[in-house]
Amino acid sequence: MLSSLRSQLTFLLVALLLFLALVTGYATLNTMRQDSEQQARQILKVATNVFRQTLQVRSDQLTSSVRLLAADFGFRQAVATAEQATIQSVLDNHGARINADLALLFSLDGRLLASTLPIADDTTLQQRFQQAQASQGAFADIVSIENDAYQIVLVPVRAPQVIAWVGMGFAVDAQLALQIQAITGLDVSFSQKSYAQDIIISSTLSEDLQQAVTQQLVQSVLSDEKIVADLPLNYIAQTFSLDQQQQLWAFLHLPNERWLANYQRLRSQLFQIFSLGLALALVIAFFYTRSVTRPLDKLVKFATAIGQGANIAPPSVKLAEIGLLANTLSVMRNAIFQRETELKQQAQRDPLTGLGNRLAVDKHLPQILNEASGQLLQLNIAKFKHVNASFGFSNGDMLLQQLATRLQDNTQIRFAARLGADEFLLVLASGLTEDDVALLLAELSRPFDLSGSIISLSLVCGGYRYLQAEEDVNTVLRRLGIALNSAKQQGVALALYQSGQDESHQRELTIIRDLPHALTSGQLFIVYQPKVDIVAQRAVSAEALIRWQHPELGFISPIEFILLAERSGNISLISHWMLQNVIAQLANWLPSHPDLCIAVNLSADDLLDEQLPAKILAWLTAKQVPVSALSLEVTESAVMQDTNKAIGNLQQLKDTGIQLAIDDFGTGQSSLAYLKSLPVHEVKIDRAFIKDIEHNLQDELIVQATTRLARGLGLKVTAEGLENQAGLSRVLAAGCQQVQGYYFSKPLTAEAFSHWLTAFLTEKTHYFTAVTDPANHEDVVQ
Repeated sequence: MLSSLRSQLTFLLVALLLFLALVTGYATLNTMRQDSEQQARQILKVATNVFRQTLQVRSDQLTSSVRLLAADFGFRQAVATAEQATIQSVLDNHGARINADLALLFSLDGRLLASTLPIADDTTLQQRFQQAQASQGAFADIVSIENDAYQIVLVPVRAPQVIAWVGMGFAVDAQLALQIQAITGLDVSFSQKSYAQDIIISSTLSEDLQQAVTQQLVQSVLSDEKIVADLPLNYIAQTFSLDQQQQLWAFLHLPNERWLANYQRLRSQLFQIFSLGLALALVIAFFYTRSVTRPLDKLVKFATAIGQGANIAPPSVKLAEIGLLANTLSVMRNAIFQRETELKQQAQRDPLTGLGNRLAVDKHLPQILNEASGQLLQLNIAKFKHVNASFGFSNGDMLLQQLATRLQDNTQIRFAARLGADEFLLVLASGLTEDDVALLLAELSRPFDLSGSIISLSLVCGGYRYLQAEEDVNTVLRRLGIALNSAKQQGVALALYQSGQDESHQRELTIIRDLPHALTSGQLFIVYQPKVDIVAQRAVSAEALIRWQHPELGFISPIEFILLAERSGNISLISHWMLQNVIAQLANWLPSHPDLCIAVNLSADDLLDEQLPAKILAWLTAKQVPVSALSLEVTESAVMQDTNKAIGNLQQLKDTGIQLAIDDFGTGQSSLAYLKSLPVHEVKIDRAFIKDIEHNLQDELIVQATTRLARGLGLKVTAEGLENQAGLSRVLAAGCQQVQGYYFSKPLTAEAFSHWLTAFLTEKTHYFTAVTDPANHEDVVQ
């Protein structure tokens, strides 16, 4: 709305005038309001003084009359002799003489002896009597008696000692209100505030206004000498307390219609003046801003023409500054055109190699895909990070530049772009065979000369043969990435994208995405495969294995989703979930199987987690499970990722008393030198050496050698993957102490494993019957 200069100038002028009008109007109206309030305060102050003087005159009249009565000899004699009839007659006659509405007599102990009015509840009078006694003289106040207000005076009756207290009072009622109204010209109200309700005792206001006052009193906090606005509406009220307890209040109501009428009339006049001034300002602003913005409109058209590439003369304008700006724009035009050309070229070039960048790929690749079918390569420099680490980043940049030069000089490459740090996209010429591509990669992989140092690096490529009009660039690049990952995993220089790999990739993404939810939704569960001590013929341990039943993908192999969890950094979620659930299950089993020990597998990431020992101890403590009931298994390859740190964490776990085992021993990457330094209690020989041990003499020899080595180091030996009784004889003869495999049991659910433990005690002879030493074929066990 205010985007144009003309509208902004108009708005500025109008806003300035409006501001001045508002300030002037506010100051004028505020001054008038303050003056009106001051007049009202003065009127109310005078009326208040008149009201208080009226009350004081009534109080003086009462005091004189009551003292005269207290001094009367006959009255004192009647009081002294307790002549009730005489006392009542004197009170009636003397009260009528001064038109008193109330006359009463108290005994010294505060009992009400006589009264000209029937009083059922004299609690308030008793309180005033006690105050009068404390004053030891005449006492005057306004009191509430059964929802009526009276201005009373109490005086002691002496003969010559005080024998009683006599008092008289005038009603604080409508007659008094009318009297004050006649003197001050203001409406008067009397109210009583109590815990139960707030009521109007009497008032000169109309009944509707009295109801409004009553409703507002409930929400008001009254204080003496306070001015309350809108009590009732369109009135200004002066409040003051009539009694010492501030239960009775008087209000002087001053109507403010006259001031409101004057205020509104002045406000209307000011509004008319301001409206006329605003209209005049709009007219002036319109003509002034037009004289300023017309030259700017010409300049805008000139700038638009420059933006469209037109070569025209700058406009002729009277304002010198705008003319100078037009000439400056004309000078800038040529420089802009030249710079724009350079920027377009630079935006699509990698500054280090001079090849196209990702922006160039997004621009040119769709055109290339539409021209004809062909082949793409995504090239990656294997172990490029080691070049930067060993030779420095400057030499790494030099290597990239040399590779880029080879890509640009090779005629078999139609288009080359750098996608990332050490990744390049190549569009190959049509008609190249796989042999041609292999020769091309060999040419590109020639040793690089880095400041006199000859460096030989391998290039890994993913290839994709695209069809003409395959316009989805993202799909093409994703399939290239899948092919490149396949080449890296297979350890080959070139891997072509195969049909179906997209679906496999999507399956992997689904598994990675759904894994955190599966941990909390019951899709994952644990099974337990028994480990049997074949020497003692006991079964007091098992390995906990995880399983996943996906609602859409069905059963997912642990090998598949654990590998993906390690790649995506979610393996610790699985490990923590396994540990907590196994510990919870142990807490249920230990009362009936106190010697039971369950093994849980740890990943390489878990071994590098320095907080893991403390977490495991906390979980064990929370479930009151002893450390001897838990065993942890790690693989050789997991330990080798960061040997020192892994061994340190294993030592912490061993120090706590947790049993540790090397899993899949014999298939990892460690040397035997590491075995002696690993703080473990057990070695589990991989199933690759056990499953065919009865048929393969080499496997049997490896198991025997491994067993002797491990037992020589003080380690317990477990054979994994035992599937038949013939194999049991071999592993027993080889010196293995424990066996785990389908011969004894497949992995079982927690409930089934509990039943199996019980059944094994009675059925173990079935497993060990006719187990013989394969060397002499004599029975080894029964």
